[in-house]
Amino acid sequence: MSLDARILVVDDDENSRFMLRKRLKQLGFQHLAEAHDGVTGLAEALREPPDIMLLDVMMPGTDGVSVLRAMREDEQLRNISVLMISAHDTLAMAAQCIELGAEDYLAKPVPMPLLRARISSVLERRRLRAVEHAFLSHFDAQTGLPNRAALLERTERMMASGRPLALIAVACNNHANIALGTDEGQAAAILRELATHVTSQWEQVDTVARVAENMLGWLIPDAQTGQQLILEVQSALGMTPHASSSVNSSMHALTASIAMWSTEGTVIEAAELMRLAMNEASRIDPLGDERVILADPALRTRTRTALAVHQQLEEGLERGELELYFQPIFAVQSDPRPVGAEALLRWNHPQRGVLAPGAFLDAIEHTPLMTRIDAWVMERAIASLAAWSPGLPSMFRLHVNITARSLASGRVTEILTSNLSESVRKHLAVELTERLYVSDMPSCVAALQSLRALGVHVALDDFGTGFSSLSHVSLLPCDTMKIDRSFVTGIGANMQMRRLLESMVSMARSLGLTVIVEGVERDDELAVLRELGCPFVQGYLLGQPRPEADFLQHLH
Repeated sequence: MSLDARILVVDDDENSRFMLRKRLKQLGFQHLAEAHDGVTGLAEALREPPDIMLLDVMMPGTDGVSVLRAMREDEQLRNISVLMISAHDTLAMAAQCIELGAEDYLAKPVPMPLLRARISSVLERRRLRAVEHAFLSHFDAQTGLPNRAALLERTERMMASGRPLALIAVACNNHANIALGTDEGQAAAILRELATHVTSQWEQVDTVARVAENMLGWLIPDAQTGQQLILEVQSALGMTPHASSSVNSSMHALTASIAMWSTEGTVIEAAELMRLAMNEASRIDPLGDERVILADPALRTRTRTALAVHQQLEEGLERGELELYFQPIFAVQSDPRPVGAEALLRWNHPQRGVLAPGAFLDAIEHTPLMTRIDAWVMERAIASLAAWSPGLPSMFRLHVNITARSLASGRVTEILTSNLSESVRKHLAVELTERLYVSDMPSCVAALQSLRALGVHVALDDFGTGFSSLSHVSLLPCDTMKIDRSFVTGIGANMQMRRLLESMVSMARSLGLTVIVEGVERDDELAVLRELGCPFVQGYLLGQPRPEADFLQHLH
């Protein structure tokens, strides 16, 4: 039993406070405080939180039960251990106090042996909780591996000693033909297997930690530089012809980024070095030829800028600086007429003016803020669509962009399920926009199937670029293919590009997909698209993005 514990006695009866303090001193406790009512007790606990509070149940004004309830609702006080003490020993009162989180309920006068036993028990439980908290603060509960904080501390100590090091981030990705489960327990098992494999294959590894949901971090002291280290990482991951192949069969599309540090290199802190490695690992194409790269610490400027943009955008979301613009989609086989629109995010930055997504989304697309903003966009778009729906043509659809990560999180599906009326569903199209790799294809597919079951239209955005490709059309349940503007620019004078676009339109028709061509800005481009039978187009030639009121005026 630790005699250094601070104990606060709260009781309106002066004699009771005196006797409790006397007995506590006899037990060896010296750090004692007292309060004569509930309000004063709460103030004293906030001023200097005790380890244990001995709290009288029956007090005038704010009684002990009210004090206990207030403590459990307060972030600063909720972890204080409370022993309730009362001259009225009733089972109902005792049960109420225990339900509110009291450690125990003691009847006055409290015998010395019982007081000693109860306080000893409470202090032991606090000690065990502290041990558990210390463990969890440095270890991942699911895998048992060190966590990001532990790896960061280890890296900081090694940098302080002047030892050169490499910090390696390894992302365990998922793809449609790779059976990486969405179950958290299965994902944890995969990361544990990878960690075990790495430590068995590479003696130089100092620490292996789980630094993100699907990512491990390795710390390598005195590491080789350049190409030699890339070869060693490839070997440990089973990416070389002579390396063990068992890891590749079970670890699922691994990518890695190596961030080097030495006393002679670029000045960078451990946290920045780790962010650099993690960001670069997540950007690599897991099906590409180059899946292990060296991350240049000089890129930390980009990282710092991204962090600043992230913070400003998060504050801007709270201040109401975000807005939706709307760009019309036209049917063009006869006279052009609007048959839909795309909701486009804009940020009314207080210093930089109105910003398009390209100016800020790079900074947040790997963070939870992206999911929050996707949810905000969806909620605002649904609200606008609900206001327009009484006067909309039956075939009108509003297209709303979401990322695969937000879709897999379930938040967007939850919003649509709870907020989408029958009259609005037929007018909504969700566009899956994915400049980066779809890391959880099974969850993405399941979410899209749920949306289609609700009657929501699904479109694949920017077809032909990045990861929005033919493989995704065959895997993702969708109704519309939006062809990227890169296939339209200059098409009037480029027969090869024209034939390519014609084959894409033909393929979409054979799959039963509607085609929308984006980025149409010239009359000759529109003429070619009409010749090819493209039914719908979007672009500045026929309509540019506008604020809602302006868009509605032009629409009508």
